[in-house]
Parts: sequence; structure tokens; C-alpha cells
Amino acid sequence: MTGYSTKENVNNINIPHLHFGMQLIFDESQKDGVNQIWIDVYQIIEFLRKNKSEVIREDNDTKDYVRKYDMIDPSICE
Repeated sequence: MTGYSTKENVNNINIPHLHFGMQLIFDESQKDGVNQIWIDVYQIIEFLRKNKSEVIREDNDTKDYVRKYDMIDPSICE
């Protein structure tokens, strides 16, 4: 629930929540490096949430699928 043990709940967070990260690796020498860049992914998550869509088979021969609904351009919506 907090990422800490019950003895180390220093943030007093008592509700379930999720932390996740994104690691950008441009070459293999960075894979195990100690340098980290933290980004706020809230806008990415909101964009994905607003653009959920079913997929439908576009072509039976190639078995290609496409989104049923187009993506919403964030520059023209709220």
C-alpha cells in the first residue's frame, strides 16, 4: 500500500496506490547506470484514458487491426 513496510510508513499513506517508472535507455552502457530522470506521467495517462478504443480487424488477409475510434487531438480539446 505504501511501498514501505508497516514499520517504515513515513508518509502515512494508507490507501492503495501505484508507482511506476519509465527508463529511457539510448545505448547499453546506460542500462545499469545510477542516473535517473523522473517524469510526471499524469498527462500521458490521461491522454491514454481519454483515447481508449476497441480494435477491429481491418484486413482478413494480413490480419491487420485498427482502432475503432480515432485519437483525440489534445490541442483542440479541453
